Amino acid sequence: MKKCPVCGKGNLKSAMVEEKMFGFPLGAYKGEVCDKCGESFLPQGAMGEIEKKAKEIGIWGLAEKIKVVKSGNSLCIRIPAKLARFLGLKEGREILVYPEGAKKAAFEVT
Repeated sequence: MKKCPVCGKGNLKSAMVEEKMFGFPLGAYKGEVCDKCGESFLPQGAMGEIEKKAKEIGIWGLAEKIKVVKSGNSLCIRIPAKLARFLGLKEGREILVYPEGAKKAAFEVT
């Protein structure tokens, strides 16, 4: 049995791995999962299929690091143009912003 390269304690077992990106399902692929830490590993061919599917539904490349800037007494972030297009955001549109834990925030287009 192969040892997990992430935790070094578990063994890798064959399993079907459900892949998602940004909450969008990208399919189930034959891979291996660690029986201790739960980390999953997919073969190179599956990664190509996942990338192709993400590109087809328009979510490939939407993640981007941005800087927080100050505007008056508030902090602001910019929404990259490709993400705004994907979400259908336009100037003046309202969004709901809320925390999802101590280090994560989410927003919903209303």
